[in-house]
Formats: sequence, structure tokens, C-alpha cells
Amino acid sequence: MNFFLSRRAFKHVLIGFFGMLILGYVFIPPVFQMQSKQGIEVVRWRKNKGKTFERVGPKLEGWVKLNQISLHMIHAILVSEDARFYEHAGLDYHEIWISLLTNIEHKKILRGASTITQQVVKIAYLDNKKSFIRKLREMLGAIILENILTKEEILEWYLNILPLGESVYGVQEGAKAYFDIRPELLTIVQATNLALILPSPNRWSKGLREHKLSPIGRRRFTMILSKMLEEKYITPNQWQHSMAKGDFGSPVGFEPS
Repeated sequence: MNFFLSRRAFKHVLIGFFGMLILGYVFIPPVFQMQSKQGIEVVRWRKNKGKTFERVGPKLEGWVKLNQISLHMIHAILVSEDARFYEHAGLDYHEIWISLLTNIEHKKILRGASTITQQVVKIAYLDNKKSFIRKLREMLGAIILENILTKEEILEWYLNILPLGESVYGVQEGAKAYFDIRPELLTIVQATNLALILPSPNRWSKGLREHKLSPIGRRRFTMILSKMLEEKYITPNQWQHSMAKGDFGSPVGFEPS
């Protein structure tokens, strides 16, 4: 009798174990694929083509290495998207707590807390629908990704797959589409103009296409540039020069309200 019970218990444990494996495989985004030489397949929306499936990765054509991207672009992205990128392990609990308090106070979602690592997971494997399940999958994927890739590799992925407006993906396409240059040549002003359209690239890239920043764009430009100065990525003289020429050759000012 005891033998029978132990066999039944073992069977339940075995079923539970394999069930958890299957659930984990389905639920957790397969971020381990980012280590593959074949890259990963991502969904993109291309003008006149609609929804497309494209394969991207460090070993594939069109990929830009981190050392082939302007430091100004890297710095603008870091201060605007994840200033504590090199301090956290995938999740920024400080930002999560601040966002939670802000959203509770206003009784709606006003502030997010996604790190660059989380955004890589979302862009590569998830959709944009706001839900607790999607956010949980994003967070779990980010924790795993931080344990299988270096910070530089994660940042390189982000800069190669982030959306930068209609039919524009990654800094190489962004630099070409808006400034007709290679990503390693992006100036402080150009890099700031690219970074400011996040996290709403389809809507906020209008200013880049029309070569005139909107009031929101000018505020974002000033905020990002000031953070770059605060982090000592640029000098006070560079800040002044960029503010004087940041709106496509015109000073970055604010329209009266």
C-alpha cells in the first residue's frame, strides 16, 4: 500500500514538473534565441507592405555593432529611456515604486517603468497591449536576458530593433531616413532628435519628417539634452550650441501657452 502511494505521489510530482516546464516554455518569452547565430524573427510594419516578418541578429546583414554607433546616440538613449541601465539587473525597482505611487495618486497609468532590457523583450516577442500578463512576461524575460547577455549586447539589440517612426526600425534606418547619414556620424543634436520621439515614435516622428519640432518635441529635446549635461556626457558649451541649433538650425524655445 505504501509502495502504491509513493508511486502515485511520484506520478503527480512528475506531471507537475513537466507541466511547469511546458507552462514556462509557453509563458516566458524565448529570449535565449538571441544567442543564436540565426538571430530572431520580429514583426514589423512597412509602408506599402503592411505586416512583415524579418529576421534580425548580430550575425545578419543590416546589423550595426555598438562601436559603430555614435556615442551621442547611445548617451541620448540611455538618459531618455533608462538612466540606471548599468545599475539594475533587468528591472529598476526604484522606478517601479515611483511609477506605482504616481499611478495610484492619479488613479490611472501616467508613468511606466520599463527598462531597456524589458523593452528589448517587448519589441522582440510581445505586443503593445497593456495587461498584467504581458507585463509579467516582459519582466520575466528581462530577468533571464540579463543573465545570458552582457549589458553591451542588450543595448546593441535595443539600438538595432527599436521603432523610430513609420517603417523605420533601428538607429541605422533612423539615421538614414531622417538625416541621410550613417549611425556613427550622428551629432549631439541629431541623436537627441532621434531619442526624443520615444516612446511614441509614430506620432512624435512627425517633427523629424517635417524638420520642425513640436512644442512637445522641444520640451523633450531640452529634457534629454539637460540630462546629458547632468551626466557629463556633454559640456556646457555643447549644451548651449545644441540648444541654439536643435530645432533643425533654429533655437529650441517654447511657444507661449
